[in-house]
Amino acid sequence: MVILIGVFCIAVYMDLRFYRIPNGCILIGVVSGCIMTLVSYSAAGLLAVCVAMAVIFAVFYPFYLMGGLGAGDVKLLMVTGCFIRGERIIQYLLVTFMIAAMLSVIKGMLFQACRKRLLYFGRYMRKAVLTGSLDTYRLDRTDKRCVIRLSVPAFASLIMMCIGVY
Repeated sequence: MVILIGVFCIAVYMDLRFYRIPNGCILIGVVSGCIMTLVSYSAAGLLAVCVAMAVIFAVFYPFYLMGGLGAGDVKLLMVTGCFIRGERIIQYLLVTFMIAAMLSVIKGMLFQACRKRLLYFGRYMRKAVLTGSLDTYRLDRTDKRCVIRLSVPAFASLIMMCIGVY
C-alpha cells in the first residue's frame, strides 16, 4: 500500500497543479502492483489483477467518453485495481464516489456556475431518456471551480481504507 499511496501523492499533486495525471506515474503504479502480485500470489493473482483492471476500464471508460471523468482518473482507478482486490475494491470505489458527490454538493452550494451545470445535466439526461438519443454534451471547461478532480476523493478514500475507517 505504501507504493500506491506514493503514486497517489504524485497523481494528486500533478492533477491539482497541472490538471493532468502523468502516464509515467500510472505506469509505475501498474508495474509495481503487477510485480508485487506476481511475487505474492503467482500467475493466478496476476491474471486476477489484469481482469480487475479490465473491468474497471470497461465500467469507467464510457464516463470518460461522455466527459464525466478524465482519462487520468480512469487510469488511476485501474492502478488501484492492482493493489486492492475483491469486494474491497468495490467498497473503495463506492466511498470514492460518495466523497466526490459530497464535494459536488458543496461546490454546487458555493458556485452558481456549478448549479447551472447541474441543471444542464438534468435537462440533458431527461431528453436522453425521453427521446432515446444522445446529443453532444456541451461542457464548459473554462470554469475550473466546477471541476471535481477525482484524484482527491480517490486519495481520501484510500487513506480512509488504510487507517481502517471502512
